[in-house]
Amino acid sequence: MKAVKLCALAILAVISLAGPVVESVLTGRVEEFGTYALVETLLSIVTIFWWYHMDKADQGYRAGPLMNAGVVAAVIVALPVYFIRSRGWRRGAISIAKGIAVVAALWLLDMLGEAIGKALTG
Repeated sequence: MKAVKLCALAILAVISLAGPVVESVLTGRVEEFGTYALVETLLSIVTIFWWYHMDKADQGYRAGPLMNAGVVAAVIVALPVYFIRSRGWRRGAISIAKGIAVVAALWLLDMLGEAIGKALTG
């Protein structure tokens, strides 16, 4: 199960890096709220939900429909709640910190992808 969760994180990294590269190569620029960003966001939501589903199974946590919908609709709020509820306060806080690190890494990959795209298009 751990390998599947790592695969989901790797897919998120690829989406974050490749999205801006593809957009830059095809359009010559990267729009913050453009069509490509929307597609990137939708792919990321699906991947995050897949990771969450695998993590629930790993933790033996039975989430209700509201938690599941929250992860899709408001991941920034729902995942910290999930981490605390599934792991307790201490391990949950550590998981939240790891989540913040993952988000920061994805943001850096996005910036790197934009730089690579600009370099490829001249």
